[in-house]
Amino acid sequence: MGLREQKKDAARRDIREAAWRLFEERGYAGVSVEEIAATAGVSRTTFFNYFHTKEGVVLDPSPADRERLAVLVAEQPAALAAWDAVSAVLLGLTRAGRDEVSRRRRLLGADPALDHRAQELGEELAGVLRDWLRERDPTDPLGADLTVDLALAATRTAWAAWSARPDDTAVAVYLDLLEECLRRARPAGA
Repeated sequence: MGLREQKKDAARRDIREAAWRLFEERGYAGVSVEEIAATAGVSRTTFFNYFHTKEGVVLDPSPADRERLAVLVAEQPAALAAWDAVSAVLLGLTRAGRDEVSRRRRLLGADPALDHRAQELGEELAGVLRDWLRERDPTDPLGADLTVDLALAATRTAWAAWSARPDDTAVAVYLDLLEECLRRARPAGA
C-alpha cells in the first residue's frame, strides 16, 4: 500500500473509530453524521468521501476487508469441497473482523435502516461467493447457489442464537456457534 492509500485508510479508520465511540456513548440513533465528522476532526464532505451513509460507518467493508475476502477465496484449494471452502471463508472473515463483529452485535436491531443495509451486504457477499463457486465448478451452478444459501442460513442462525444470549458477548461464543451451525448444516455427501 502506497503512502496515499495508507493515509486514506487511516482517515477511514479514524472516522469509523469516532463513530463507534459516539455510538457506544449515546446509541446509534442519538448520533448524527455531523457529530461523527466533528469528533473525527473532518468535514461532513470528507465523511461522505469515505462513507455514503451513517449505516456505512457500521457495516460497509473497508478496502482491507475486500482484500481479505479476495485472499481467503484465493487460498482455498481447488480440490477442497465447495462446502468446506465456503465455510473456511466465512469463518476466516469472522475471525479477521472479530472487533467489528462484537461492535456490530450491539448495534444491529437498533435501527431498521441499519438492519436493511446489513441484509444488502449479506446479499453482496452471497453474490461474490456464488460467482466464485460457479467459476470453481461451472458444471453445477445450482450446487453453487445452494451451497452459498445454506452456508449463509447457518451464519444467520448462529448470529440469531448469539444475539439471543445477552450475557455472552464474546466473539468466541459466536465463532463456536457459527462452527456448530456450519457443521450441522453441512449437506450430505459434501
